[in-house]
Amino acid sequence: MNKILPFILILIGKVPYKVLYILSEVMLFFLYRIFKYRIDTVQKNLINSFPKHALIELKKIEKKFYRNFCDVLVENLLLYTISEKELKKRMKLLNPEIFDALYNKKKGAILIGAHYNNWEWMALSLGIYAKQDVFCVYKQLSNITINSLMLKSRERFGANIVPMSSFAKTVLENKHKATINLMLADQSPHKSKVDYYCKFLNQDTPVYLGPEKLVNAANLELLFIEVHRIKRGYYEMKIVPLSDKTNNYHANNLPDNKVDYIYSSHCLEHVDHWVNTIEYWISKLKNKGILFLYLPDFSQKYWRPWNNRKHNHCFTPNIFEEFCKSKKIKNYFISGIDLNNSFFVVIENELSE
Repeated sequence: MNKILPFILILIGKVPYKVLYILSEVMLFFLYRIFKYRIDTVQKNLINSFPKHALIELKKIEKKFYRNFCDVLVENLLLYTISEKELKKRMKLLNPEIFDALYNKKKGAILIGAHYNNWEWMALSLGIYAKQDVFCVYKQLSNITINSLMLKSRERFGANIVPMSSFAKTVLENKHKATINLMLADQSPHKSKVDYYCKFLNQDTPVYLGPEKLVNAANLELLFIEVHRIKRGYYEMKIVPLSDKTNNYHANNLPDNKVDYIYSSHCLEHVDHWVNTIEYWISKLKNKGILFLYLPDFSQKYWRPWNNRKHNHCFTPNIFEEFCKSKKIKNYFISGIDLNNSFFVVIENELSE
């Protein structure tokens, strides 16, 4: 098996793409029409996500999902053989200058992605487009042979594949280096570690806070990678900076239009007038918009002496409890202290637009 499987993949790598997509159509027929693979789950999620859509519209989305799923499956058979030239043609990065700027500044980053479009090609291509070392988190497969083959495939262009159990340690060990650390964060945290839910596609969804914690613990930039399908077998990627450090937005210089969500991480303690800043941020939210604040807890020894960190204010959960009550804010949540000696505050704007 160890020798046969690589040989089969090499043969598949010589098959024209047109033939591969014929295979995809065959797979579509069996998975969708015959075996109805996870059809109940797919239909339930579509109904919950798009309650106003007519059934005929949901049926179209359903079929498109299965076709895309089968296309990605056959495309990933090429992970073992696709050339650098071919991958760059089929998975283009529109703004590599974001990576270049971080490399020149010797600054590391957490790169957030998701399991949509061809995430395997995306992760594989990072070793081509990024000058810095790339680390990608992965979950080990139970089958030793397939696991070994996947590792070899994913590391072909220089990326380092790191198990989930040691990824945080790897990021922290390299925090002073220019690195790109990829996390596909559309995962559900363990029930015992759920701190916050948000509404996503009309469903209460637990938020995975691992990337946030690593960004703050290692003082890294936070980036998101969009992957858009242009046509069958061709994709475009775009790097979107998410952190204040990358965007360089001033706390009181937000866009004119109102927004659904404002996120601030270890920022509020540096402004001159924190109450005015929060009131301004809330005023920029739509009705039911969310303000998310991540803050150092100055009751913890880690943050002392606070004035040596150029902090203008000392926050604790109790201070925000009193603030929310004094401002008659009804919908808010204040977390406990996490491993970064910090806490978060979530405020929902209740004012009409």
